[in-house]
Parts: sequence; structure tokens; C-alpha cells
Amino acid sequence: MNQAKRTTRCGFTTSLLLAVLLLFAGVGASQGYAQSVADYLSKAAQFEKNQDYAGAENVFKEALRAFPDQPELLKQLGILDQTELKFPDSIEIFQRVLRKSPNYPEVNFYLGISYFGLNQYEKALQAFNAELKAHPDYPRAHYYSAVVLESLSRNVEAIQHLTAIVRANPADAKAWYELARLYRSLAMDAFQHVATLAPDSALIHALKAESYDQDQQYPQAVKEYEEVLKQQPDFPGMHFALGQAHFNNVQYAQAGKELKVALREDPNNPMANYELGDILLRNQKAGEALPLLQIATTGSPKFLPPLIDLGKCYLALGNLRQAREALLKAAETHPNAAEPHYLLARVYARMHDLEKQKYEMSIFAKLAKKKEERNLKSAREVIQKSQ
Repeated sequence: MNQAKRTTRCGFTTSLLLAVLLLFAGVGASQGYAQSVADYLSKAAQFEKNQDYAGAENVFKEALRAFPDQPELLKQLGILDQTELKFPDSIEIFQRVLRKSPNYPEVNFYLGISYFGLNQYEKALQAFNAELKAHPDYPRAHYYSAVVLESLSRNVEAIQHLTAIVRANPADAKAWYELARLYRSLAMDAFQHVATLAPDSALIHALKAESYDQDQQYPQAVKEYEEVLKQQPDFPGMHFALGQAHFNNVQYAQAGKELKVALREDPNNPMANYELGDILLRNQKAGEALPLLQIATTGSPKFLPPLIDLGKCYLALGNLRQAREALLKAAETHPNAAEPHYLLARVYARMHDLEKQKYEMSIFAKLAKKKEERNLKSAREVIQKSQ
């Protein structure tokens, strides 16, 4: 009886021990598997770093004998073949991965790159689309989709992919560059179509005027805008564009004339209201300028110049509280701007609040000094680049 009990306890203990050993053996095997794959990848990476691609390939082949169809090993081998421009070999390897793991990260992307290397653009695009379906925010897939689409002369679709990149990462200068280049290409193409379909028309003169305007060649822009109005007096927005060109060229009398016409066409145009209000304020007509500047600041509440002008306008009219409110808003929305603080100091001086006057002047002095330092630094950089 006691012997039977001992045998039972002994059997139970042996079984438990065996189970524990098997459990830990399984854990150890799993850890060994992960470490072995990682070791192979690390070793191959070292060969690649030394540009010994044959050595790296041998490591991958050895690894795949130990771990057949391991997706990361296959993916890296495919990338290695791609690096050596062995595109058909890499395609075969990537497809091998995708047969078992259709959404394995980046494999569709690299498959697309290999097709692109063979100039098989449609197949490349299909692969990139598959990558983006599984991983919509993958920027490299968006970027190369844009490259392929441009190769297929599908620039509008290419722009959509680049826009997705900059929406997710506004600091991506390369994507912004590609966007600028594509937009410029589309613009030039559209310009040529207009020139072919309607040579010497109001349309082509309007495009020329806008181009001159963007390049700050205002006299040439004015000439083209006037030609547009000569051919088509009711051309939409042309009086405003002409008035703005005069305004930017400091021809305020001519600007005022055109801006008044523009405001009859569109009374709530924020920029037209601001520019005409600014002209009136310069001519010491603050009462006439006030309603225009109020519309301008309502329509463009974060645009600094009309906020400044509104503060000046209230100050000229003696409305000190309103002037203070407008200028405080200007200072709040543009914390690095010095002028609102200078004008606030004037307002507080008129309100006989010397403490706040001194405070605003101290801020003005600090910001003005920083601006001067930035300008000096920029000038030095320009000089250094020119040497």
C-alpha cells in the first residue's frame, strides 16, 4: 500500500517534471529560432555593409536551408538581388513570400520597385497599390507610385500621392519639391494649350499677367491686365488683379481707382477692402477707411497688415479702446511682430498708462533687435554664398 502510494507520487512527480522540461524546451527552441534568424540577418547585413554581396547571398541561402520560407529572410534576399539589379530573381523571391503572406510588410513595395527597374510600370503600380491597401500611410509607396504615374503621364494622380505624403509629414521637402515640379509642368502644359487654342486672346494675356505678377514684375503685369480689360471689360476679377498690381507697385492713385471697381463687383473681398482702406488711411481719410478695414479683418482675421491698419485707424479717430483691442489681437496672432507693440505703446501713452506704455516699448525693442539680428544673419549668409 505504501509502496503503491510512493509509486503514484513518484509517477506524478516524474510526469510533472517531464512536462516542465518539455515546456522550457519549447520556450528555448522558440527563442533559439528567433535568435538564429536574427543572427543570420545581422551577419548578412555586415557583408552588405562591406559591399560583399556574394557573401551576404551565401548567408541567406544557408539561413533558408535552416528556415525554409522564412518571410523576412526571403524579403532581405530579394532586396539584395534588387540591389545587384537582378530584378527577375528578386521578383520571383518576393512573389514566393506573397504566396504565403500576401500582406507581409514592404514586400509588395519592393516587388513594385523591381518591376519599375524593368520599366514594367503597370505591374509596378499594381504592386504599390497592394502595399498601400495593406499599409495606407507608407510614404515610400506613395512616393514611388507618384514616380511611376509620372512615367505614365498621369500627373494628376501622381500629385494625389505626393499630397498624401505632405499631409502626413509637412516637413518632407523632397515631396514638396516633386509637387512643385509637377504643378509647374501641368501649368506649362495648360499654358501651351491655351496659347494654341486661343492665341493673343484675353485668356493668354491674363495668364501672362499672373505670371509677371507672381515674379513681382508689376509694370509688365499691369500692361497685360490692361490688355485683358481692353479685350474683355467684364473679365472676372481683373479690376482687382490690376488694382493689386498697382498697389504692389506703389502706384496708389491707380490702385484706388481699380479697387473701387473691384469692390462694386465683390464688396466682401478681404484683400480689396484692405488695400483700398490702406490707401485711404495713407491719405488721412480714416473715417472712410474704417468700414473697409473692418470687413478686411473679419474676412482675414489672422492677416497682420489689416489688423495693424485697423489699429492705426481707430487711433487716428481717437477710439483708443478699439485701437487697443485690434492691436492686442495683432500681437496675439503674430507674437514675433514688433509693430503692434510700438502702436500699443502709443495707445497707452494716449490713455496715460505709463506703466503699460513702458512695458510695450520694452517688448518692441526686444523684437526689433531680434529682427535686426535675423536680417544681419541673412545678409551675411547671402554674402558668404556669393563669395
